[in-house]
Amino acid sequence: MHRWARLFSWTTLGGLLCGLVGPYGSFIANPISRICFWIAVFWVGTLILWPSVMGALRFAERRGLPILFAMAGATLAACLPLSLFAWVVCNLFWPVHASGIRPQEWYVLTLVLAAPATALALWFEHFRFADTHSYWVPRSFARPAIDTGGRLPDRLVELVLCLQMEDHHVRAYTAAGSSLYFAAMRDVVGQLGPRGLQVHRSWWVAQDAVAGWTGDARGVELDLTNGLKVPVARSRIAAIRAAGWLDRQAEAGRSALA
Repeated sequence: MHRWARLFSWTTLGGLLCGLVGPYGSFIANPISRICFWIAVFWVGTLILWPSVMGALRFAERRGLPILFAMAGATLAACLPLSLFAWVVCNLFWPVHASGIRPQEWYVLTLVLAAPATALALWFEHFRFADTHSYWVPRSFARPAIDTGGRLPDRLVELVLCLQMEDHHVRAYTAAGSSLYFAAMRDVVGQLGPRGLQVHRSWWVAQDAVAGWTGDARGVELDLTNGLKVPVARSRIAAIRAAGWLDRQAEAGRSALA
């Protein structure tokens, strides 16, 4: 939800700016309807483009395809329905203006705005926020995996806030960011000792990293000091309760667990 809130905040700002400037001849329209039009286009663009690009990136990761190729292909494809939406809305409100723009021009005009906006969103989400706010980070956007013989470097043992399993690798998060290591989760957890708990098949969390929690009897997420929200397996709720972790309640997590 944090990611979508950020995305819609930025796209709302983008729509507002376009509404004020009035690109592509839209400045002739009523200011209120013009702003509403551009915000709607940016919102729908977010709903179409972001899932399309992220799906293409996941596919490229699995198949070993170039990331830029996947991004470009997804953007080109997603701009087709987005340009159709813009055409329909423009015909509803400004039919005279819309009639002067050919179909291929709608697509090109949409692409001119959508491509840089999508690239900017990917930059912020994966280069600025990815290490501390997402459960999944494409390996192509992260630093290469480090081979340390199946162990974490000794200097990280007391600094690790949490571990995330990624296929046959382990991502170690510290206050400074994250790094990926060639290692098995069970080996690294054994190396770290009793300073934390494995709260999920794919997650280990240090006790000192827990700032609070959110959830109810159906599911719990731990809020960590570095901004991550880590899911807790239902089978592990009793263990973290016994360890006193659920005493550190976030404001949204004050409901009692059955």
